[in-house]
Amino acid sequence: MALRIGFDLDGVLADMEAALVREAETLFGPRLTQPDAQPATAAHASMSDLVPAENFDNAPLRHELHLTARQRRQLWRHVSGIEGFWENLDEIEPGAVTRLATLAAERRWEVMFLTRRPPTAGATSQVQSQRWLEAKGFRLPAVYVVTASRGLIAAALTLDLVVDDTPENCVDVASDSRARSIGVFRTQDVPQQALRAMGIHLVQSTDECLNLLVDIDASLEQQPTEGAIERVMRTLGLKQSARA
Repeated sequence: MALRIGFDLDGVLADMEAALVREAETLFGPRLTQPDAQPATAAHASMSDLVPAENFDNAPLRHELHLTARQRRQLWRHVSGIEGFWENLDEIEPGAVTRLATLAAERRWEVMFLTRRPPTAGATSQVQSQRWLEAKGFRLPAVYVVTASRGLIAAALTLDLVVDDTPENCVDVASDSRARSIGVFRTQDVPQQALRAMGIHLVQSTDECLNLLVDIDASLEQQPTEGAIERVMRTLGLKQSARA
């Protein structure tokens, strides 16, 4: 049976963070990313500090931004008015989308892309995301703009695996579905031991994640009579939870 995999976009494939940093520096100057640029009224920024909490998850940042609450609101108003903002992001790892598309075609994976992107000027977030994926090499992408728990979404879509870069989403998947999580954490600023205890597999890059998916798929081919979830669990070195 073909693997059904959900992929987050921002932080896994698309470099939204770098785009936000560029826009913040355009508005407020480059010192926002310097270690000594810490205004008394500004907090050390997380992703939910940069934009409304209902739109983005609390992913660890690779850059440090020091913005006041007023500056964060101004940044988001600015970003929401940019025509085609989501279409013009860079890949975090150049070539990753093309490699994913190639592997999905070769191994008959069913890939779905999950995102909480809010609207900006131009086409809808869904259409912009589809255009971005096609431009990077993934034809006919299935994109879902979602707001509910990733675990509930994984259960509804009967996904086997979900790839994400936020601890909260990985925990939701582990708690609310039979799917397994792969967390792409490029920094060490996550509770690694606690996440691993929940059966969440941690990698440091999308390339490493794709290598792991190939290994999982190969194990499925070797054990055709075993259930997909059980084989995924065994490949990740995990035990099946009692609720599953």
